[in-house]
Amino acid sequence: MKFLHPNFLWALFFLVLPVVIHLFYFRRYQRILFSNTQFLNEIKDEQATRNKLKHLLVLASRLLAVLFLVLAFAQPFIPNNADSNLSEKGISIYLDNSFSMQTEGDGFILFDEAKNAARSIIEAYGENNKFQIITNDFEAKHQRLLGKAEVLNLLEQIQVSAVQQKKDLVFEKQKISLKNTLGNKLIYQLSDFQKNDGLFKADSAYQVSLIKLSPRNIRNISIEEVYFQSPTQLRGQQNKLIVKLRNQSEEQQSGSFQLSVNEETKSIGNYTIAPNNTIYDTLAFTISANGWNQGKIVINDYPLSFDDSYYFTFLVEEQLRVYCIHDEAGEKYPKAVFSNNEEVFLQADLVSNIDYNLLDQEHLVIVSNLINIPSGLMESLKVYVNSGGQILFIPNNKGDIQNYNQFLGAFNAGSFLQKKEEKRKVNSINLEHPLLTDIFEEEPTQLELPTLESYYYLSPSIFQESIMAFADGTNYLSSVSVGNGQLYILSAALGDAYGNITQQAIFAPLCYRMAILGVKNVNIAYTIETSTKIKLSAQLMNDERMLKIRNKEQELIPTKSNLNSQLLLSLPGLSLKSGVYEVLDDSEEYYAKVALNYDRSEGDLSYYTLDNLNENYLNTSVKVLENKLALIEDNVKQIEDGETFWKLCIILALLFLAIEIFLLRFLPK
Repeated sequence: MKFLHPNFLWALFFLVLPVVIHLFYFRRYQRILFSNTQFLNEIKDEQATRNKLKHLLVLASRLLAVLFLVLAFAQPFIPNNADSNLSEKGISIYLDNSFSMQTEGDGFILFDEAKNAARSIIEAYGENNKFQIITNDFEAKHQRLLGKAEVLNLLEQIQVSAVQQKKDLVFEKQKISLKNTLGNKLIYQLSDFQKNDGLFKADSAYQVSLIKLSPRNIRNISIEEVYFQSPTQLRGQQNKLIVKLRNQSEEQQSGSFQLSVNEETKSIGNYTIAPNNTIYDTLAFTISANGWNQGKIVINDYPLSFDDSYYFTFLVEEQLRVYCIHDEAGEKYPKAVFSNNEEVFLQADLVSNIDYNLLDQEHLVIVSNLINIPSGLMESLKVYVNSGGQILFIPNNKGDIQNYNQFLGAFNAGSFLQKKEEKRKVNSINLEHPLLTDIFEEEPTQLELPTLESYYYLSPSIFQESIMAFADGTNYLSSVSVGNGQLYILSAALGDAYGNITQQAIFAPLCYRMAILGVKNVNIAYTIETSTKIKLSAQLMNDERMLKIRNKEQELIPTKSNLNSQLLLSLPGLSLKSGVYEVLDDSEEYYAKVALNYDRSEGDLSYYTLDNLNENYLNTSVKVLENKLALIEDNVKQIEDGETFWKLCIILALLFLAIEIFLLRFLPK
C-alpha cells in the first residue's frame, strides 16, 4: 500500500492526545456521610470495573477515529502493478471545443471547466509520460504525443471552434495516436456528450475515462433556416422571406429578430415559441438594387450565440435573357410579348444560325414554329434544361410528328398521337402550378381560356404536369421537370388560324413567368462543413483564372471543378467563419457573393446523462467520471495507480466518532 499524500502521516502524533486525556482525566467525587458504607463499597467496586471498560472503549474509538481521519487525508491506495509509476504512459485527452461547450456550468462556461479538468489530468501524471491533446479541429499539431510542459502550453492555445465531430471518429483518432505506445494506453474524453455526436464502442485494449460536463441551464433560441417563398427575386417588387426559429428549452421564450439587406434594416419581427418547438415567420420587403444582394437575420440570445445570426445572398438580374430559335416567322409572337419590356433582352435566330454559346446564359429558350428539330439542337437543349434552363416548345402546324416525338421522348414528355382540325375550348387551368402562383393576387372567377381551331393530341405521361387542359383531361399547355429545369409544351401552333391564346390576357404573363423561373439562382446560403462546397453558375467561370473568396477577415483559394454545367468551389471548412464572402479572380474582378453559416446541429441541446453513459459502458474498460474539478486529480490517480481507500477511511472515521458518542451518552456511568 502507498499514500498519495504521505506528508499528512505526521498527524498520527495526534494519537497521543486521546491517551493523555484518558490518563490524566480525574473525576471529582462528592463526599456523603453514611452510617454503614459496606454496601456502598461493593457498588463502588462494581462501577469502577464498568467505568474502566467504558473508558477503554471510548479511548479505542477516539484513537481509531483520529487514525482513519489522518489516513483519509494521506489517501492510501494499492498500485495496479509495481511498474506503473516507472513505465512511460501514453495519455490522449480529447477536449470538446464545439459551440455547445459555451453553455454555462457550475459558475463557469463548460469549455473553461473542460480546460481546467484537462489541466488537472495532465498535472496529475509524472514528467516521464507522453501526452496528446486533441480537439474537434483535428489539427496536425494535435496528432503528436508531447511532453508535459509542451502539452500544457498547447492546451492554453485551444479556442472554441465551429467544427463538430462524432465521438467514434474522435476515439479512433485517439487510438491511432497511442498505437505505438509501449506503456499503458490511457484515453480521456471531456465533453458535454450531445446525443447528436453519438458514442463509441469500448475497446478493452485502452483504459478510457469519460468526464461528463453538464450545463446548468439548457436554453437556446436558434435561427434554423431562411428561404424565399419565391425562387426568383425581382427589383421593385415585394419579396417574402421565410424564417424558421427553434426554442431549445423547457420554457416558453419570447423575443425579437431583425432583417437587414445590404446593411439596411428592412424589417423587425417578434416571436413567442412554446417549449421545445419551432415556428415559421414571414418577412416582406422590397429589393431596391440589381445584382448581388446580401442579407442577415439576427436575434439576441444568451449564452449560445453562434446560431443567432443567419447570412444569405441572392442575385437580382438586371435583365431577363430570352433566346428564340425559330423558322417561318416563328419569332413574331415572342417579339410581341417581350420586345417592349425593358426588363427582358430578346434575341431571335433562325434555326440555321443558332449560337450554341448563348444557351448557358439564357433564362428562357423558345423553340418556335420549327418543322423539324435538328439532332444537335436536341442534345444541346437536353444539357441546357438539365442544368436548370427553361424551354418553351411551340410546334408548327405542319411539323414532322415523328421528329417532334423524338424530341418529346428525350424528356419523357409523352408524344403527339395525331393532329386534329376541330374547334375545341380549353376547359381548366391549374392555378397551383408554379408558373401561375404569382400571376394572380386573388383567385380569378371569370378567366377567359383559349379556343383552338387546330391542335396536336398529346398523349398523357406520368411526368407531365397540367397547366391548361381540355375537358377530357388531355393537356393543351403542360410542363415536365427535367433535371433542374422545365420543359413547357404547347399542343398547338400560334396564330389566329390555329387558336386565340395570343389574344388572351394570360399569354404574356405566362411567357414572362417562364423567363423569371429560368433565373439560375444558386443557394442563398451554405452550411460550413469539413469540406464546404459552393455552386455557382457556369457562365461565371473562366478556366484560365484562379478564383478566391474573401471577406473582411479571411481570404481563401478554393478548388474548382465542373458539376452539371455549374462551377463547384470546394473550401476547407475548418478555417471558415460565418459571414458573406465575395468570389473574385486573381485580377480582383468580381463574380458573386456567397453566404456561409455555422452548422445548426450544435444548437440541439440534447445530452447523454451520467446514468445513460454508465448504462452504455457497463462492464467495459470505460469509466464515467463526474465533472467535479476538485476530484479530478483523485479520480485520475485511482484509475492510474490502482484502488484507493480514502472514502473508506472517512466512513470509518465517522463510524468510530458515532460509536464514541453512543458510549458516552447511552452506557451507564
